[in-house]
Amino acid sequence: MNYRTLGQTGLRVSEVGLGAMPFGGMVTQADGTSFGWTGTEDQECINLVHLCEELGVNLIDTAEAYGNGHGETVIGQALQGRRDRWLIATKVNPNQGIDAAPPNEEAVRKRLTEACEQSLQRMQTDYIDLYQLHRIPHAWAMPVVMATLAELRQAGKIRWYGISTNDRDAIDQLRTLGPIHILQIGYNLLERGADDLLNWARDEQIGTLIRVPLAKGMLTGKYSGPNAIAMPQGDHRHERFNRPDTQDGLNKLTELSFLQTPERSMVQAALRFVLDHPGVSCVISGAKTRQQAEENAGASDISPLSQDELARALPLANAVSTPNWSG
Repeated sequence: MNYRTLGQTGLRVSEVGLGAMPFGGMVTQADGTSFGWTGTEDQECINLVHLCEELGVNLIDTAEAYGNGHGETVIGQALQGRRDRWLIATKVNPNQGIDAAPPNEEAVRKRLTEACEQSLQRMQTDYIDLYQLHRIPHAWAMPVVMATLAELRQAGKIRWYGISTNDRDAIDQLRTLGPIHILQIGYNLLERGADDLLNWARDEQIGTLIRVPLAKGMLTGKYSGPNAIAMPQGDHRHERFNRPDTQDGLNKLTELSFLQTPERSMVQAALRFVLDHPGVSCVISGAKTRQQAEENAGASDISPLSQDELARALPLANAVSTPNWSG
């Protein structure tokens, strides 16, 4: 595993991080239906964290929303006795509970403060390394959001903070009110609209965590061609994977199969494409099995894609319809 400096934080982060969204599992909703990630068990997730540590991974990314906090609880269990070996990145929705309410700055401050405390308790830790806004705050709430993040940092609850978004205008607005230390940006071979944003972040020394590098599984090769099957009912990808344009895109992805070679899998080629961007600090890739975790981590140690491969792959990727996972 290779490591990079995470922007102005100075933290050394593994090139491949562990995306823990699947740790949230399936959640039963008020109407009795289930929604979330299929095929996950808590103990298997805990074992996966320990395996990733052995592979050199030192960043895990989660959110309060994953399994309504269950994902954070699993991480808390997994990191007992090894907290100092990991960087925890989690996310908070600053608008939760206030979307339909009149502007109330105190409600926003309370929302962020309580959410942070709840995340700390679930993960059994005294601090969060990277605290990220999971939604763009309402314009009127931006000043109090940034002020509260600064207060949480001053209190030692969080070390660094930022936002998960590809919206440059929102980032610029927030930066007029305080620092943005990290950005979580959606970027992959099929969705490359964040090229300029990544270059700008590098110039500004803002650390970047890259989400959806495999386009929610579209770039794994698992669902391409004759295997372009529907996701199980209740899986959070079900609706978008069942769209005709997504199914068409999955079928066309067979044309990218040349990226898979004896030295690398299709997954590793897709992750390597992201890592080759000079504005990338760390690529976050989810895993549910030992094989997936080992495959993901291995992307750090393979050679960059060649110019000839890129010249052939990019036009093909442009022709694939996607459900816009990165935005």
